[in-house]
Amino acid sequence: MALSYGDVRRWDADGLEGAAQAIRGRKDLLIGLEDELVDSFGPLFWHGDGATAARGALAAIRDRAEHVVAEVGSVQRALQEASDAVTALRHLVEEAESVARAHGFGIAADGSVRDEAPGTQPADERTRLAAELADRVERVLVTARAADDALASALAKAEAAQVSDGGATSLAEADPTARTEDGRYRIGPPDRPDIRFDDDFAQGSAESNWRDQVSKAEWLAKLRAAQALGMMPDATGMYEHYWKNSGEPREFDYDKAVREDSGIRAGFDGEITRAARAAEELVRAGHTEFPLTGQPSAADSYPKTENWQKAVGAYQVWSHGNVRVDGNRVTMTVTVEAEDRYNFNRGQADIATGAGDDENGRFTEVGWAKPFDTHGQATRTVTWELGNPPQGAPDVVAPRVDEDARGAERDRGPTPDNPRERR
Repeated sequence: MALSYGDVRRWDADGLEGAAQAIRGRKDLLIGLEDELVDSFGPLFWHGDGATAARGALAAIRDRAEHVVAEVGSVQRALQEASDAVTALRHLVEEAESVARAHGFGIAADGSVRDEAPGTQPADERTRLAAELADRVERVLVTARAADDALASALAKAEAAQVSDGGATSLAEADPTARTEDGRYRIGPPDRPDIRFDDDFAQGSAESNWRDQVSKAEWLAKLRAAQALGMMPDATGMYEHYWKNSGEPREFDYDKAVREDSGIRAGFDGEITRAARAAEELVRAGHTEFPLTGQPSAADSYPKTENWQKAVGAYQVWSHGNVRVDGNRVTMTVTVEAEDRYNFNRGQADIATGAGDDENGRFTEVGWAKPFDTHGQATRTVTWELGNPPQGAPDVVAPRVDEDARGAERDRGPTPDNPRERR
């Protein structure tokens, strides 16, 4: 049967939400049977054909239970999304009918627009208003059909057992509402991602010569001069560690970087925003207190100060934290982790000075200096009213830029790839 405007008028967002919560309750009961399934095998010392058959039967039951959780969770999510869509549709309907009443028009159940006050305005103006209202009705119907189709599709897939459990090994893992729809964040303890970096210059792959000795003296002189002048302390610390040739990982002060560099602050705020949106989605799925962990992504913005361009450059960020809901208030304590590798990329150059990366990469090849992984972390607590996740993060200290001349921000226009970015 074709969907009518009158049908949309009668749609009930609260009814859909209630159905979603009822399904969630049944799903949670099923997930709560995890321990019973694990313990149902029987004595650990049971061996033989009977034990083998029992193990197989139990594995089949667990696999089916995981698929049921995935199916029920997908229906729960679809009902919640449909409830949100109906709420938005209700606003569209109210706006259309408010405009209609204000100008002496009515909208019938079949969506047709009636002029109930002809002659109150010029005919061409009445025609224009009628066309505008008809367009509003059509937008309502297009949006409604999309929401109806999405819910029907989710229900059909669940009924036909076509919902994947994503390779889950437990009932809780099979629940799609325990992760964001894009799969980038999930409920669980911190899970540090495996971020791999490539080095363009192989350690100890070449023999040194007199030119290398001269170049070494020049670069170390630059380092000592910058240190003596107190310039770019974070960058010079990283460069000196490179020359220590140990390859040991090194921490950097991410809080300090966030305070001093607006580019790094933008990357930090971007990850806070993504984590808050993920938390909002998981809260919307019915979770009220949970740990959250996410996948890595490239930081949103390149550093603006020379100090942090040289110390960090482009880098990866990911986050983890804890979320709690009190009434309509969401509180998230989140830690953003910054991951990088201090090395040099063949054929690239320093932004501020134009010095080629090949010069410093050569020191790795002759075995005098060694790249190393770097890491920093910063924690914030953010709160918001449910439905309004924050954009960015509160600053613990008022933002400022590095006061050193070589550390101050400047507009350099588009920047090339960072010599130490992830490949």
